[in-house]
Amino acid sequence: MIKSFLSFILPLVALCCCGNPSEELPVEIITGEITLVADTDQIRSDGTDAVTFKVELTGENGTRQDVTEYAEIYVTYERTPLASNVFTTETEGEYIFYAVYGLAVSEDVKVTAINDVPELPADLQEGSLSFRHRMLLVQHTGATCSNCPRMMESLKKLSEDEAYNGLYHHVASHSYNGGEADPAYSEAARDLSMAYNISGLYPMLTFNLTTNSVGTDLTEIKAQIDLLKKDKADAGIAAAAELSGKDVLVNVEVKAAQANNYRVAAWLLEDEIYALQAGMYESWHNTHHNALRYAAGQISQLSFAGEKLGSLAKGDKASKVLVLPLEEEWVAENCKVLVMVTAADENGNYDVANCALCQIGETVTYDYK
Repeated sequence: MIKSFLSFILPLVALCCCGNPSEELPVEIITGEITLVADTDQIRSDGTDAVTFKVELTGENGTRQDVTEYAEIYVTYERTPLASNVFTTETEGEYIFYAVYGLAVSEDVKVTAINDVPELPADLQEGSLSFRHRMLLVQHTGATCSNCPRMMESLKKLSEDEAYNGLYHHVASHSYNGGEADPAYSEAARDLSMAYNISGLYPMLTFNLTTNSVGTDLTEIKAQIDLLKKDKADAGIAAAAELSGKDVLVNVEVKAAQANNYRVAAWLLEDEIYALQAGMYESWHNTHHNALRYAAGQISQLSFAGEKLGSLAKGDKASKVLVLPLEEEWVAENCKVLVMVTAADENGNYDVANCALCQIGETVTYDYK
């Protein structure tokens, strides 16, 4: 179980130089607001997995500069700064960091170090890079949306069509009307609707992490899937998910079939949520599945691209452990994890390269063709 270690000193390992004395600050950029940025919010407590920090200064004119080499980074309650902007540990727990630059102090940043890492399944085809491709379909909906049963009907028919039901995974993002009177609503769903700019367009179906979207017409949905489907995926996914206290720990490994910069994310989904659906005309409309509860790898309120894996050459593998907290009102037995790998396009924007579903307490292997 993840513990909090905020009240006493934790062992640190520093890997590079930063934190010069404040008298060496460049005179022209001493004043302004600083932000401490971490490249991940979870690491493994194995002494090697690392979080790298950057300190950014926003001046009075709005310009931003990297001042990491002149700043000092602290763990809360420690008297001395880190000797570097890279941090590793062999002790699990929650670590709170802040930065100091001149007289400016940043907001806190939390990083969780994890010990109980679920074991990944064996790769039974080490020499293969031929992965089955699945895209991500996000249904923007809500229990108080009277038109949303039309989308539910189309998605039900799509799931029953053997020519299409193996080409995608589906997430129901309940964000309509701010979530009032909708037990399937979540803050993650709210943010996702903002990222897709869905306001006022319910019901709507979006594809991958792009803004490509269609309404409830099944023919249009199939046409969009036909446009986006691939014979082979650019990357494969293996994963393991376990319940640890009030958290779901997800160990994800990505194997690149194409060289690229990759990220990884994990979304907690819940089934069997009962809520009276506005506009319902079938009893099954009142039971909601695949409802988005939490998104690990959400970079900001408007970005769900995932945690960095970095640049992978063809055939390379990289792994990341993600933490999905369970709220008391969510039923763990009805939850599962959607894992996705995203890849950069020529403009540096990330979109879904592949995705997979993993039940809690189970694993998923690379899905080879």
